[in-house]
Amino acid sequence: MKARSARSPRQAVALVGLSLCLLAAPSAVAGGTPERYAIVVGDNQGDRGEVELRYAEQDARRIGAVLRDAGRFFPENVATLTAVTADDVRRALIALNARLRQAPARGSGTLLVVFYSGHADAESLHLRGSHLSVTELRDLVAGSSADARVLVVDSCRSGALTRVKGGHPGPDFDVRVDDAGLPRGLAILTSSAAGEDAQESDQLQASVFTHHLTSALMGAADRDGDGRVTVDEAFAYAAERTLASTITSWPGPQHPTYRFELGGRDDLTLTWPAASPDRGVLRFSTGGAYVVQRDGPDGAIVAELSADRPGGVLAVEPGRYFVWERHRDFLRQESFLVAPGAVTSVDSGQMRRVEYARVVRKGAVQRTRAFSVLATGGVRGPLEGLGTAWRGGLGARLDLPSVSLELQLGFASSQQDNDWLRITSRETAVSLAALHVFDLGRLSLGLGLDAGLAWFAQRFDSPNTASRDGLAGFVGPVAQIEVPLARRWYARADGAFLTYLMNAGGGSAGTQALSTFRAGAGVGAYF
Repeated sequence: MKARSARSPRQAVALVGLSLCLLAAPSAVAGGTPERYAIVVGDNQGDRGEVELRYAEQDARRIGAVLRDAGRFFPENVATLTAVTADDVRRALIALNARLRQAPARGSGTLLVVFYSGHADAESLHLRGSHLSVTELRDLVAGSSADARVLVVDSCRSGALTRVKGGHPGPDFDVRVDDAGLPRGLAILTSSAAGEDAQESDQLQASVFTHHLTSALMGAADRDGDGRVTVDEAFAYAAERTLASTITSWPGPQHPTYRFELGGRDDLTLTWPAASPDRGVLRFSTGGAYVVQRDGPDGAIVAELSADRPGGVLAVEPGRYFVWERHRDFLRQESFLVAPGAVTSVDSGQMRRVEYARVVRKGAVQRTRAFSVLATGGVRGPLEGLGTAWRGGLGARLDLPSVSLELQLGFASSQQDNDWLRITSRETAVSLAALHVFDLGRLSLGLGLDAGLAWFAQRFDSPNTASRDGLAGFVGPVAQIEVPLARRWYARADGAFLTYLMNAGGGSAGTQALSTFRAGAGVGAYF
């Protein structure tokens, strides 16, 4: 179900007015520090008939927060506009451009960042039933008197802005020339090539491109370790990770594109992650692939870091986080408390190992399923005339975020003697169990329902007594306990109370319900 914004049009206009007032407020600028301004726009609704997005407005709020905290943008210079129309965005850009033209030159340059997340086509942005053409948007940004302008558009078919189809990440872009001062010119970054769809992720609770761009600005893109993230570093990282995240998705791979027309002595720095007094820093002692998840009711993934060398950093808001390190067969996890202005070290060797099934159930990474095979042995309780049976089974299990499904083929055999006859009973059963699993410390407890079909074959040691075969169905509650072993192996125990529906004996018609139990233990391995 798509969430709908509760903000009314009147509230949206009031928000734009407030944002313009903030942009018009004077800022105290330290000597030699470029003035930095941002207009950040997100709209979930788009045109009538378009699927309502879930995370476009949230994307805008995340980007605005990172620019304020780590990008040295004064809060009054960042306007975050959500659930607004094309006219609202147009007025905000025109008003800011007018302010910048009238402002006295300070000698250190000005930077303008414009970000949009929402619906679009190759011709225009779609904002709550209204349209802003991509040509007008580009002209409003390119025509600003700011020395450097950066336009980021996260929407379908946004590659039309750069006139690049199928752009791909490459080495860091060398845009330096001999001019002194802040790099001057225009940079356009888009989340998709012309003709491509931009994708959202329910697990990330963000669009794929903006998620990786946010991670980049928080420090994941600082591959040279100089403490700053430049526009070319940010794009290279976000483009690489976006392509990797979408290459196996149903819509297909998503190729971010770029167009840089920047010149100057230095690269254009967007953020200084490690120098933010309002955020804390997670510093990773080893290279690897890490996911940082907020510890709380929402469990939101806030950033990812993919680094091939130690010393990577992420600037996060103060609070407690789960950090996951991904390996091929397992993950490592640990909880970290991050304080404002402090550095928290993440040592992979001190993190505890967690199998993928637990991570899937927790919903902590992009992986959505875990598969394992298992072997079990145990007993099935007595049934009328069949006796207690020794039982063995082979099965396969699929762990999904909210349910685990287990398919098992079981074999059971029993013998029962009476005064004059020995009866041998063999059962072949196929069953499917659906369970909800609770991860409790080292143990995992699964509760659910098991149902299946069983074929019974009865043989008698008397030649005068005919064999009897029959088919029965069974159903009942099941419980399982799982304990991880070395590497991908785990041990398990299970029990169930089952009701068999069998043909009534003695020539009478109909069926009879027979209750019994099943108990067993075994081992499994994840793949």
